[in-house]
Amino acid sequence: MPDTPAPLFTAAELTTWIGHDVDEDTASLRERVVWGWLQPILGVEDRPTPVTEQLFSWAIELGAIAHENPSGKASSSYEGVTETFNERREEILAEVRASVNPAGSVAALPAGSFPPASEYPDPAVSTWSGLSWRSW
Repeated sequence: MPDTPAPLFTAAELTTWIGHDVDEDTASLRERVVWGWLQPILGVEDRPTPVTEQLFSWAIELGAIAHENPSGKASSSYEGVTETFNERREEILAEVRASVNPAGSVAALPAGSFPPASEYPDPAVSTWSGLSWRSW
């Protein structure tokens, strides 16, 4: 069974941030939505472990947005008062995009997949076979 990735935020952290109780299942769902927004921009498959402070700050605010506006409405009007929702989300995602360097990674986040490092000397290189420090 694969390791469970570190959450971007916990239910307790989201509860503290938005000021009212959020249960574990709801927080987990919000966290999955937030990762769905961030993952294609960051260009990484797995959540980094540990979660950096920068990533946490984006994620917790996006989590609050996902919690307060789960259907993703652009705006809502009630008794002549209009509230826009997606503006702040887009600002955060633009900040994330701006922080991604041309190689597709964010500071402190590895990008891409790499093969495991070979042993030194490289066993695939035959010139190292049979050599020792004494034969030099």
